[in-house]
Amino acid sequence: MEIYKTPIGVLVLEGGKVVDKKLFPRDPKKVAGKLGGECPEEAEMKAKHPKAVSGRGRLDLVSVAESLGIKKGELDSLIAKVNEEMAKKGVSEGFGRDKLIVNAVRAQRGIESNVNTECETLREWYSIHFPELNDLLKDNSDYAGVVAKIGSREKMRENELGGVLEDKRYARAIPQVAKESIGSKVDERDMQAICEYASSIIDASGEERALHAYIEKAMEEIAANVSSVATPYVGALLLEQAGSLEKLASLPASTIQVLGAQKAMFRFLKTHKLPPKYGVLYVHPLVSQAPKSQKGKLARTLASKISIAAKVDFYGGEYIGDRLKSEMEKRVKSLRE
Repeated sequence: MEIYKTPIGVLVLEGGKVVDKKLFPRDPKKVAGKLGGECPEEAEMKAKHPKAVSGRGRLDLVSVAESLGIKKGELDSLIAKVNEEMAKKGVSEGFGRDKLIVNAVRAQRGIESNVNTECETLREWYSIHFPELNDLLKDNSDYAGVVAKIGSREKMRENELGGVLEDKRYARAIPQVAKESIGSKVDERDMQAICEYASSIIDASGEERALHAYIEKAMEEIAANVSSVATPYVGALLLEQAGSLEKLASLPASTIQVLGAQKAMFRFLKTHKLPPKYGVLYVHPLVSQAPKSQKGKLARTLASKISIAAKVDFYGGEYIGDRLKSEMEKRVKSLRE
């Protein structure tokens, strides 16, 4: 005795003949939902026929349907509509919140890259007027802020600079350097264009920071264990490299360890020299701050814990982030002794 779940209903067959049945309503949406997992009708038939097994052989559904009074044309139409509904359901469910985070990471990194490029342009542009500032302020945010809010080097006084820069040493040093600058004078209209460009960089930097904060918050909500072990942002970078939380959960620790190191991996496969020890895991504090001799071992330990964390997050397990972090810290301590 075998149980088959079909688009027309749950059928119990013995010797090729239907001995019991629980038919579905002829609504393609409802049928698609019932075919997606175990439905009440299937549970009822299993309880009613405990010795029946799930059908393994090929079922001649056309013949079975005709024996139940369902014509072939009617069956074909139903199957086509059910397949369409299942395809729609698969597409809509295929784009979960992890995919939103993946695209947010790509957007954030794109903005970050553009901001860095635009800062280089700003430095080159403003250096015509005040070249010495380029060496004084290495931080792009500070540099863009000074140019946008103060502008001309003639206006750079300690009080005004103190309101822009956190490090007051620069606020004291810049005015004296500005007085002795070898840069060219720039008229007001040209300076306004430079200042507006600097302001646009500040706005873009604000958007990048907002996206970064959103990514971290979203990661903590959908992948609490990965966020705890990898940090929310490094976890998001891994998620972006894998493509989804499901794919990240399916990867072995050895692959997670080198995610983001594709170029180095291809070089290794070609030359068979110096295999990559880590990819995006390099930006994790545990790896980036470790002695060079320990970076590879720590990346491997970190990857193994992330692998476990991703599986727990994807399959809906309980929060074990603190335990994984504790185990990781013990491993770090043993390496440093």
